[in-house]
Amino acid sequence: KLPKPFMKRTLLNKKSNALLKKRFEELGITRCEICGTNDYLSWAHRKKRRFYNSVEELSDFNEVLLCCVWCHTKLEFDKELTAHWFSKLRN
Repeated sequence: KLPKPFMKRTLLNKKSNALLKKRFEELGITRCEICGTNDYLSWAHRKKRRFYNSVEELSDFNEVLLCCVWCHTKLEFDKELTAHWFSKLRN
């Protein structure tokens, strides 16, 4: 069984993921926003997830890009590239 802080974070992530899925589908965003593939998609956040403390922050459209694993991994380890794509695709 996970300690309570981990359970809270897990629930935040699950709720956020459900909201994001609905919002992105409503907007017609169903492919990687960087390369256009639709394989192995996940949410790439502007900041590390640990810096978001609520479902609202985690699921804020301007804080998230839908990316394939390859593009997400590149963003994860390159702050300048992350800033570039967020400035191009979000506020």
